[in-house]
Amino acid sequence: MMHEQSPKIIINSSKCPPCKTLICAGVCPMGIIELGENQKPVIIDYSSCTKCAVCISLCPSKAITLEEKKINEK
Repeated sequence: MMHEQSPKIIINSSKCPPCKTLICAGVCPMGIIELGENQKPVIIDYSSCTKCAVCISLCPSKAITLEEKKINEK
């Protein structure tokens, strides 16, 4: 039996300037987005992400997306 993985939040570092206020980290209700070594946001715990998408809607550079789920239909 195969288990489907739920989609995860993706931060595209090449699109992230990063913004001065690190909006995504400030709005994440689970607190799983932090400033990484490259001074850009990183997700520290994918399993705690609720996919509420607040970070996606508030990212000024649209660098955060929800990974598209691939479903094999038969």
